[in-house]
Amino acid sequence: MNKVIALPQAAKIGEVFTPARWARWLLDQWQVGDRWLAGATVCDPTAGAGIFALSLFQIARERNIPLTPDLVNRITLIDRQGKHLENFRAIAKREYGINFPAANCLERDLIINPPDLKFDILVGNPPWANFTDLPDSYKQKLKPYFVAAGLVPDKKQVLLGASRVDIAALILKIALGNLLDDHGAGYFFVPRSLFSGGDAHLGFRDYRSQGRDFCVNAVFEFTETEVFESVITAYAAAAFTIDMLQTFPVKYYCEKDGDWQEYVAQPLRLRSDQWRITPRNQLGAKEEAIEIAITPHQKPRQGVNTCGANGVFIFKQKPDFLPAEFIYPLATKELWKTEQQEPTKWILLPYEQQTGKPIAWERLASYPDLRSYLEKFKVQLQNRKGTLIRAAIAKGYWWALLGVGLYSFAPFKIIWQAYGKHDFRPQILTQVDDQMWQGNQAMHAFIPCWDLVDAQQLLDLLQNPHIPKILHELNGGGQCNWAQPGKIKKILSIEK
Repeated sequence: MNKVIALPQAAKIGEVFTPARWARWLLDQWQVGDRWLAGATVCDPTAGAGIFALSLFQIARERNIPLTPDLVNRITLIDRQGKHLENFRAIAKREYGINFPAANCLERDLIINPPDLKFDILVGNPPWANFTDLPDSYKQKLKPYFVAAGLVPDKKQVLLGASRVDIAALILKIALGNLLDDHGAGYFFVPRSLFSGGDAHLGFRDYRSQGRDFCVNAVFEFTETEVFESVITAYAAAAFTIDMLQTFPVKYYCEKDGDWQEYVAQPLRLRSDQWRITPRNQLGAKEEAIEIAITPHQKPRQGVNTCGANGVFIFKQKPDFLPAEFIYPLATKELWKTEQQEPTKWILLPYEQQTGKPIAWERLASYPDLRSYLEKFKVQLQNRKGTLIRAAIAKGYWWALLGVGLYSFAPFKIIWQAYGKHDFRPQILTQVDDQMWQGNQAMHAFIPCWDLVDAQQLLDLLQNPHIPKILHELNGGGQCNWAQPGKIKKILSIEK
């Protein structure tokens, strides 16, 4: 008797199984069924429940084509979890009467141990998870593979900002470069961040895999349909060809009123930059250059990050039991709702304004109330997670925060809402009781200024209507990367 086997929760890394309807949609969109029936070999490199193979069987059944051993043998499934493959074989037997060959179900980790096989077509839905979301033991194993695939320059970068690289990028690079025959094709559901994400996915957008070029031919972005229930990640379906140079523009389709609207995609500036999505009729149109020269020490920054300790450092009312010189007004959304710059929250920064570094423990002896307050939370602060904050804690600065430097204490800041917005409305913040405003983590980004006249001139330039236009074309509207510092730096001209 064939029975379906339950999979332990611990085995599931970034698993988002494709509904049968949408597996069929992807196969039909690129005529995969026709090509398989005509003799093409097909592989799902992250097969999971095997829904793409089952959908191919259904296509043959609907056309009254017998599922002969020769036809079935042209399908291969790969998955880390053997139980997934056992379940698939059980369903194939029960629903289609097929004794699917065990030799075509490969239980292995594609990243660490790709098979020495080549196929005409790849289809699938690779796991959706950032490097930081993976189990610690698995992270250690994968670091060298991220580097080898060109997704990050070195192991250290895997631990830093590049840890935002999606594991789907690594799997796609390995699958396309290792598993496709000459000029083969791949069709996948993918996180949209591969194309619209910032520098974390620069390494994917070198369009190289295992010494071979690959090209993104077309992208279908799902903006209305919920293909995957309860998934907040923005996603798309994409077509790839191996052994072909990437050219632009790329055909890019977005849902609108139940239909597909055709756009074109091009990189912002450099070939590896995130893509701008524009209407076809604007292709090649000249636009006003945005040149706002700022010095390197004025580059856009994110706000202060407490690394999970908001309850220690952030206050709804200004705390009168702590030294006022370490308490700063914290930007909130209310600043964009009223013309008055009145703080509604405050943040404790135990830092030296002159150096932008954490105050030394010996110096804290001069501030017994502050020292006593911090000591109350010592264990909590020492247990914060994250590579960068752990490095500060290891040096003895367990009261440190991230996103604090000399720039934090500039007397003027041009600040804007950087996260989840659709509008770009920078404004100048001065000081409150001689204390400088601070941005709140990724919610805000700012340009530090040490001169009010300079700040006003920069603000005038930042009112350029092309800036929000480009931000929308970069597909960031309502997203977490709407107007983050890295994106703004690419739009503006930064003086070297």
